[in-house]
Amino acid sequence: MRKLVLTATAALIAGPGMAADLPVRAPAYKAAPLAAVWSWSGLYVGIDGGYGFGNDPFSQTVVQPGGTLASFEKSVVAPKGGFFGGQMGYNWQVGSIVLGVEGDAQWSGQRDKACGLVCEAAVNAVESTTVEQKLKWFATARGRLGWANEGYLLYVTGGGAWAGIDETDTFIDQGRTFVAGSSRTKSGWAVGAGIETRLWGNWTAKLEYLHIDLGSVTSVLPVSSTASIVTDSRIRDDIVRAGINYKFGYGPVVASY
Repeated sequence: MRKLVLTATAALIAGPGMAADLPVRAPAYKAAPLAAVWSWSGLYVGIDGGYGFGNDPFSQTVVQPGGTLASFEKSVVAPKGGFFGGQMGYNWQVGSIVLGVEGDAQWSGQRDKACGLVCEAAVNAVESTTVEQKLKWFATARGRLGWANEGYLLYVTGGGAWAGIDETDTFIDQGRTFVAGSSRTKSGWAVGAGIETRLWGNWTAKLEYLHIDLGSVTSVLPVSSTASIVTDSRIRDDIVRAGINYKFGYGPVVASY
């Protein structure tokens, strides 16, 4: 009995020291959750609208089988008006550099009429010639090169352009009216620049300027069996537009601490 009491007493005395020698488990730290970080990479679609300012210089020449009868100084027809359409594109972001491709198509209400050889304003006009142009639609396919900073993207852009153009040439001579109309699709090029910013979620907004050059067109208006009025025009347009895009996916996911 005395031996049992001594053994129990010794265990009580030694207990705290033995407990101190046991290994202590380090507290567990929970890793921070992965956070989605905004990137310009990915596919996007959107709508846009704006205003266009055409500047189409033209000259008119009266010709006959024997050669040029008369040639006249250049005038300008300037189709202006609003337009509305949509775009689709894809971006690749590497660091702060963004490379992309974009295509768009627009319905346009741009139109204007100007005097050519002669334009009599009086009611009893003896002669008058007019050129009317309408830009019905246009489309572009362009590359984009940009620099990104947080939710902003500054970029330059350039590529091909196409447009549907109606032209009506009218000649009035002592009560007789001669009219020639044409409708054609022209191709050319476009260059410009813009800024795009993230709004919220996957939505972005952009403001863009483009200069479009569609080359030259020639129209012929017969005014008699031996003479015609030939109109040579160059088709150019400057547009300013705003748009909104939806981008699919946030892009890469990185650890956030």
